[in-house]
Amino acid sequence: MPPMSFRAGEVIVVRHIWRKRVWFAHAAIVVEDTAERLVVFEPAGAARQWSHFDFDSGTIDPPRERRRHSTDALILMEAGAGHAVSLFWQEGGGPFLCWYVDMQAPFRRTRGGLVTRDQALDIVVDPGFRWRWKDEDHLRRMVALGWIAQEQAAEVRREGERVVERIESRDAPFNADWPSWRPDPDWLIPILPDDWATPC
Repeated sequence: MPPMSFRAGEVIVVRHIWRKRVWFAHAAIVVEDTAERLVVFEPAGAARQWSHFDFDSGTIDPPRERRRHSTDALILMEAGAGHAVSLFWQEGGGPFLCWYVDMQAPFRRTRGGLVTRDQALDIVVDPGFRWRWKDEDHLRRMVALGWIAQEQAAEVRREGERVVERIESRDAPFNADWPSWRPDPDWLIPILPDDWATPC
């Protein structure tokens, strides 16, 4: 059975699974784990396996080894929510850049990590809380390719609209001073285990 909670400082694997395959895997450090939310940190240099989705042709490349670059990310995931809220800083402890909201399937705990699935649509929020949609065309293309149903795409959009309401009213997590958060300086760059490609 997967653990009920993870320890602060523990390295876990975030897997994005679709059609019983792992297309993305990220090594992340646990910051906080409660019944309400899971918070993880991905510093620049963190290990990843990353697939390229060609939305024009509908082809998907197998995962390839990559490292996180350019930014450090703190990722806030509410239990049962169809999105994750990230904060980006310039890599190496640089200035805060933006909030970034990924529409994704509610996460499910597994042994050593969690699984979810990216839903294409994103929201970028600048430090002054001005926001914009991102990758709306990718969501439409996923429907055209038959990767998701129109009804599912509509729910993804509704989830995004609910997040926009939070942004505009400064509801959680946008009402907390997360941009001032800093990682433990003793944390090492996280790496992926050998079984990162095993669906959980």
